[in-house]
Amino acid sequence: MTRPGPPETDAGPAVERYLAEVTARLPGPARAHGGIVGELRSGLLDAADAYQSSGVPPAQATGAAIREFGDPARIADAFRDEIAASQARRVAVTLLVTGPLVGLLWIAAAAVSHLGLRFGQPWRWTGVPPVIHLVFAAVAVTACAALVGIATTGRLTRWLPVRPRRAPTAAAVAGFGAVGADGLGLALLAGQMAMAPGRLSPVLAAAAATASLARLTLAGRAARRCLAIRASLT
Repeated sequence: MTRPGPPETDAGPAVERYLAEVTARLPGPARAHGGIVGELRSGLLDAADAYQSSGVPPAQATGAAIREFGDPARIADAFRDEIAASQARRVAVTLLVTGPLVGLLWIAAAAVSHLGLRFGQPWRWTGVPPVIHLVFAAVAVTACAALVGIATTGRLTRWLPVRPRRAPTAAAVAGFGAVGADGLGLALLAGQMAMAPGRLSPVLAAAAATASLARLTLAGRAARRCLAIRASLT
């Protein structure tokens, strides 16, 4: 169990300096490191306590515990694959969950605005601009890549070759696919507002645009982070 804070010895500052060196070498956002850093802190303090229990002075006990754990760069390298998989899975799941919600907002906005769209099989859509097919393609890329990202960070990894870059690559592709889909949706909205602004439902159109803009921003940021993590892997 992670301790609430360092004990009343000289271990705290030295341990925190060591953890800071490890954290500086970990990829991804700081919030992704919380569990790992907590486990390392607990282990270091436990090791220092064990040395003190055997009669080693506090400062020397802390140094011995740190030497036992080893070089911060080596420790960070050992967690890179875990962080990459966790980040990729989080991005993929988020995109899969938010995609249908944003899509339903756009469909509701189109239906309430009476745009005269006749939906069926995507390759037989009538009454829609050709760019709608690009939106569908971007959505399909996003969904497929997100599913790959989830599959390659779950139980399927037991039978797949070890390729740490696969999951962050898939998550990055899914993120950029979402950026494309939402960007095209916003462009279509802008075009519709220019041609026939009075036909749009202002509430639903604004809700759909806001959701797409937020998702576009977050998906782009997440995709860039996944690419950065991928670049740090060997």
